[in-house]
Amino acid sequence: MIRGVIFDLDHTLFDRYATIKKVMPDFYHHYREKIPKKLSVEEFIDRFISIEKKHIHYGWAKIIKTCVEEGIFSPVADEEITEVVGYIINHCWTIAAVKYPFTNPMLIKLRQQGYKLGIVTNGGHACQDFKLKMLELYDLVDEVVISEDVGAHKPDPQPFLIMSEKIGIPPHELIYVGDHPVNDVDGSRRAGYIPVWVKTTGYWCFDLVPRADYEIETVEEIPDLLNKINNK
Repeated sequence: MIRGVIFDLDHTLFDRYATIKKVMPDFYHHYREKIPKKLSVEEFIDRFISIEKKHIHYGWAKIIKTCVEEGIFSPVADEEITEVVGYIINHCWTIAAVKYPFTNPMLIKLRQQGYKLGIVTNGGHACQDFKLKMLELYDLVDEVVISEDVGAHKPDPQPFLIMSEKIGIPPHELIYVGDHPVNDVDGSRRAGYIPVWVKTTGYWCFDLVPRADYEIETVEEIPDLLNKINNK
């Protein structure tokens, strides 16, 4: 019997691509000298999103290196890539976060049905705290675990186990919903959760990682999925 639902944040509970379209013009203008003059801000963002979809599960450094390889960003040294990634994480991601229209109603519905809810997210406290406040999620879940706060990052089982303890439900009675095959699906599975893959990127990039028990297109499907699981 599933009694609680724990969610990833990025690429799961909010519209990452709409957010990119909103925050990346700042990146475009900040690094204008490194972007081909022929690319308008709209063209750059479209190309950037295409690359991000394919490589987000490998990390921001891989995304920037691929932007260089595909000619939409000038070559940069490894130490410069760290600076570019830092600018995205510490500046761009603190400008805005765009809601899915269905996320908050879905969470409200689950709470009304008696489920305990939580969020386990990788990242720094300041950045993730900003997103959670911007998206008005703190009041809709029972507990939040941010990796920097607990000194362990998904796919390490520790953040998942901390959440299980905080929420008072054993892992085998929890599902974990996230987009990352390793950090979310494999990490939660190893912690004893039932993993659910949300296919927001559409790419399962790790052939050696067993796929999730359940797969959905968006978190809007979670109430129906829980009915299916609990009525088996």
